[in-house]
Amino acid sequence: MKVTDALDGALSTLVERPVAILPAYLIGQSAGTVARTVPLLGLFVVYLLALSRGRIDALEDALEETDPTLLRGEEGAIDPEAVATSELDAAVRNLFTPDVVAVLVLSVAVGLAAFVLLEAVIHAGRVHTVYAALQGRRPLEAGITGAVRDARPFVGLRILEYGLYLLVTAIYGLVVFLASVIYAADEGIGLFVAAGAALLAPVWLFALLAIAAVFVFAPQAVVIDGRGTFGGLKGSLGFVRRRPGAFVVYVVIAFGIAGAVGVLSAVLAVLGGAQVASVLTLLAVSPFLHLLKTGIYADGERIDPDPLLSGARRPVLARVRDGWRTSLSSLWTFTRRTPGLIALSLALFGLGTVGGYYAVGGFALETPLPEDPSAAFGPFPIGTFALIAANNWLVAVGQSYAGLAFGVPTAVNLLFNGALVGLISGLSGDLLLVAALVVPHALIEVPALAISGALGFHLARVGWRRFRGRSDDAALASELRLAFWVLVGLAVVFVIAAFVEAFLTPRIAGWLL
Repeated sequence: MKVTDALDGALSTLVERPVAILPAYLIGQSAGTVARTVPLLGLFVVYLLALSRGRIDALEDALEETDPTLLRGEEGAIDPEAVATSELDAAVRNLFTPDVVAVLVLSVAVGLAAFVLLEAVIHAGRVHTVYAALQGRRPLEAGITGAVRDARPFVGLRILEYGLYLLVTAIYGLVVFLASVIYAADEGIGLFVAAGAALLAPVWLFALLAIAAVFVFAPQAVVIDGRGTFGGLKGSLGFVRRRPGAFVVYVVIAFGIAGAVGVLSAVLAVLGGAQVASVLTLLAVSPFLHLLKTGIYADGERIDPDPLLSGARRPVLARVRDGWRTSLSSLWTFTRRTPGLIALSLALFGLGTVGGYYAVGGFALETPLPEDPSAAFGPFPIGTFALIAANNWLVAVGQSYAGLAFGVPTAVNLLFNGALVGLISGLSGDLLLVAALVVPHALIEVPALAISGALGFHLARVGWRRFRGRSDDAALASELRLAFWVLVGLAVVFVIAAFVEAFLTPRIAGWLL
């Protein structure tokens, strides 16, 4: 297939059949939520250990007995020596016993391993999804089936790729370390060694790029050719040798898009809305590049799209209008049918809030009231508005689809977000200030978060039925599409909540305070 044909296929498929593809990409947002669950549980265990041994009380006592002015030097900065000899330092050090450190390290390691494994399986589902979309088959069903079938080779590819990156980087780091040691021992010889190590930097970068090039089409080889881990690598290398021009063009396009997204991210970061670029990458850039790469490798395999899954070349505005109606209708229907799950989500969020508040009861700070709360985000906080809306929606997406892991990550995420509110309230020491700055937008944002939590628990039931063999991939795919529409509807709610938080909450706080 010519690259131009693959470009046309990728664009038309993404534009004509977004609902058939995008749920597979939103699911990817859940990998971080699921993986983060393990360290969060580890922190909770650490807190219980410290609490049961009286070390939290000791820290509270040390805080009360420590005069902050004695910890500062002549210029007002924190004096490390004064801190090191204070009772506060001893109380903090007393928290990190060997078993506490072991729990923290183990939970982080398990979380990272879970992220790598989940991300690889989700990647398998995505490639199967876009390949089915290009062929006109039912994408999500194919993605679910393919993710289960090809989980092992995709996990193998990811471990092998990351392992090679770490190996090359470790070798380069060892060379730099040895050069620094030789330079410290003999400056004359060390200058030549250091210069040699500096010249190795381009070699290290080239090695990283070479590894990436070897693996670039390996996922497509696994899915399209039915290969295993090493067979996928062989297929990727064979494609690069067979069609170097197509490989170069794809790399140029991918780097060009990555550069454009990087520039956009930098601009949005200056404006305060960097998360908007993450949403754009999730919904457009990643699906397009996967469609393009799969279309190039598939070399001409495409049939007419299934009219049941496609917009059938209807006008874009008509499809947007219908999508808007479908999303709001799906959100309303789901909310009306799951009051119990929504109540459960609110209860978990409230439990986390109460727990967070009382966990820091002895650490309350004297927080001075701001002179002008209405100016907290500036006169035109458009960047803040975009950042809050995008971040909250991405949190909801991850929390919802993480429910497929039997609901545990969804529950932990609700408790954690509630605990953050409780921690802020407890540390502030001024509940009126917290209420003025939180309640106005929380009246909209928290119910939306609870609905996404209810969606996660609903998917937990759906995933459990599929796991037990009581339903099939088609039924699961249907629920994933429903979740997509509910989340699109929730995006509207989070936009409203972000508008209230960025533009109205500071002014309301200014009137009250």
